[in-house]
Amino acid sequence: MNQTLGQVLVSENYLSPDQINEVLKYKDENRARFGDACIKLGFIDEDQLMDVLGQQLHLPRVDLENFEVDSNALDMVDKELAKNYNIVPLYAFEDEITVATAEPLNVNALDAVNRITGLKVQPALATITQISHCVEDYSAFFKNKESLNDEEPQLEAAEEEHIVAIADQIMNDSMELGTSDIHIEHLEKQVVVRVRVDGIMQELIKVSKANARALVSRFKVMSGIDIAESRKPQDGRFEFKSNDGKKVDLRVSTYPSAYGEKIVMRILDPSKGNIPLEKLGFSRSTFKQWSKACNETTGIVLVTGPTGSGKSTTLYATLTMIADIEKHVITIEDPIEYKFDGIVQGQLNEQAGMTFASALRAMLRQDPDIIMVGEMRDRETIDLAVRAALTGHLVLSTLHTNDAAATYSRLFDMGSDPFLLSTTVRAILAQRLIRRLCEKCKEPYDASEGELESVGMDNPGKVIFRPHPRGCISCSGRGYKGRAGLYELLVPTPEINEMVKDSKPDVDIRKMAYDQGMSSLQNEGFQYVKNGVTSIEEVKRVL
Repeated sequence: MNQTLGQVLVSENYLSPDQINEVLKYKDENRARFGDACIKLGFIDEDQLMDVLGQQLHLPRVDLENFEVDSNALDMVDKELAKNYNIVPLYAFEDEITVATAEPLNVNALDAVNRITGLKVQPALATITQISHCVEDYSAFFKNKESLNDEEPQLEAAEEEHIVAIADQIMNDSMELGTSDIHIEHLEKQVVVRVRVDGIMQELIKVSKANARALVSRFKVMSGIDIAESRKPQDGRFEFKSNDGKKVDLRVSTYPSAYGEKIVMRILDPSKGNIPLEKLGFSRSTFKQWSKACNETTGIVLVTGPTGSGKSTTLYATLTMIADIEKHVITIEDPIEYKFDGIVQGQLNEQAGMTFASALRAMLRQDPDIIMVGEMRDRETIDLAVRAALTGHLVLSTLHTNDAAATYSRLFDMGSDPFLLSTTVRAILAQRLIRRLCEKCKEPYDASEGELESVGMDNPGKVIFRPHPRGCISCSGRGYKGRAGLYELLVPTPEINEMVKDSKPDVDIRKMAYDQGMSSLQNEGFQYVKNGVTSIEEVKRVL
């Protein structure tokens, strides 16, 4: 349920509960709007009010002093209408017009613009002072058409290419390819859209430079990002429905570059976040050990690996497996990538004081059985996780390390107590994602001695497979289709825990784990090669 403006002001530490009561009293006595009352009493200024309104209503902010307005939008809304409703038309795309307003809930104003233009109206927030100045000097603020000659070709080109259609094409084509990330990159003379498919970047399309600004604005508006701010990185999020009816969430990030704002969009497909644990590629013995460790009632269970190695997917699949009506599961994530019923999920918000450590401290007062912390980032978070494990909770989290044994040295370096780690850590899973050969076009061959030596693999004694050089329709010419997990699971034994107590180096812990039967990431990769799942070159690339 959406928070009221007063609740947001309190949660963001702009006002105290006592000040809220004072505002309500002033509002009733003077028949003023709540936001205006806050400003009149001197508790906040106009900019702060717009910031909070934007957060409450998920609307973008715009700075009218530094915004260049689309002349086409000016033709659609005359000065009198703008003055009557305190609005400023900003730009129009195909069937939508964006207007600046300080009163986003003024339905009459939005309806009036809709009736006159025939377009859907998208509000953006600006202060009433800026809007008033703009409306008073309409012709001066909105540069006349003669001064826009240089921009006119861009606007015409953007209309001809139908920016909305281009954006939708990018989204639909990306989803059809099974893309995880979309990159919109500005070069000197064109815009290149690249996508990451199965962990590898590839070009999707090129877009005319004339359409660059409008395309970026389109995605920023969809994401609730301030369209006027282009000098600093921003983040947003939106939902998209593809031509085939599939819905996905997109996490959007902008970054100022030499030729324009780069946009990266992470596609969060709910179906991928709901993959059963047994479908992720665990060997039978690893799956059995991991399931046992994650069904313990207390302790710490860690998933490690570099960014993009599938740690979140493994954690979500694990939580789905172990969560039931008899257990209270609570998380703190950055961000929440997939949403699940039966699990209480919290979102990191450092500006509001919602850090991993503060959230974990609050979780312990929520009577949890299982706690999931998105990442162990600092000593305070680790110490709290250990405390939670010692007081009867199961804690799941992630860490960035190269392999399972290296996790201990990383925790030592962050100031963790070796003795407490030896008593609380139940399992450490290191993982990577490796591309699967396309089943339709992979080709058998005899690997040379040099190829085998390049990855340290013994002769498999049988024919293995490699990708077809040209691929096929099924894999879009890539030779690979889909990915599988490589897993290295360290379950501490009494001998390993003794080494941890003595702060032994990870090379010694690793050797002991291998001697006791732990399979390495490399050996798991070799097994995939022997089974025809992947190729030698892919194992070499990943490991």
